[in-house]
Amino acid sequence: MTTVEPRIHVLSIPTPFPVGPVNVYLLEGEPLTLVDAGPLTDEALEALARGVRDLGHSLADIEQLVITHAHHDHFGLARQVVEQSGATLLSFHQNRPPLEDFETWWAQRVAFVAEFVATEGAPGEALADIEEMRGFQIYASSVPEITPLEDNDEVQMGGANWRAIHTPGHALGHLCFHHPESQLLLSGDHLLRDITSNPVVETPRVGMRRRPRSLIDYKRSLRRIRELEVSKVFPGHGEPVYDHRALVDEILTHHRERGRLIWGLLKAKDRTVYELGLALFGRDLRGVELFLVMSEIIGHLDVLEVERKARRVERDGQATWTAVN
Repeated sequence: MTTVEPRIHVLSIPTPFPVGPVNVYLLEGEPLTLVDAGPLTDEALEALARGVRDLGHSLADIEQLVITHAHHDHFGLARQVVEQSGATLLSFHQNRPPLEDFETWWAQRVAFVAEFVATEGAPGEALADIEEMRGFQIYASSVPEITPLEDNDEVQMGGANWRAIHTPGHALGHLCFHHPESQLLLSGDHLLRDITSNPVVETPRVGMRRRPRSLIDYKRSLRRIRELEVSKVFPGHGEPVYDHRALVDEILTHHRERGRLIWGLLKAKDRTVYELGLALFGRDLRGVELFLVMSEIIGHLDVLEVERKARRVERDGQATWTAVN
């Protein structure tokens, strides 16, 4: 636990995931606000309660819980916090299905991912490992009804007005929070100093005709955040960021170069998303890694398709991608 600003405190909460600890923020003042909560594990709950207690509060004192996005490591303990405190729960309106009916949502999510990787070329033996994602259900549970937030809403947290900014990409319902007066940004997983924030393939929400194009959304969100005046970024993982524009430019450059590499591979011959993953990483892809790699590649293919540099052809439930020019 480290005090990083007079009224903002970061709590490092352990997770069972390769990403390592997640940052949870306590904002002191009216209302006493927790931003994110950590995964649903005994170890995480103990660390969260201890961290809040060391700051002179208890979980029962939390008046408001704000969830940046609906990933297990960020909202898994939300229900426990609300049950202990009676806190108001806020998140972006698109997060209602995964937050309020998590168990149903997660079963649908795993089925969607399995169909996605199969259609995009994953072999049966790799596909079988996707089922390990189903076991991740233990790290979160459904929450009470949320108070839905919209883009540009003002949110009172810790005695100050913060602006909610919808930043889809890493997650469809992702929110950052900007405090213009102090030029502070709570970035969730949108901006991370030492970790690549993967714009993962999203399950379409009700009313959507197709899946969201996560990388296209992510790049648009990055450019939006780049325009803000920010002196310090409090991320969902890792250390603070002090030059957010340089980091945004670095991320955009990385994606531009990766897109060119994928286009070059397609120009050499038509390939499935899975085959592109093998060509890029040079090894068999299994389990969650398979999904993350294929998410990254389909994101770049979405960009190339919009730029009319690539085309997807699906026959008998199998998709192949080809370079257009």
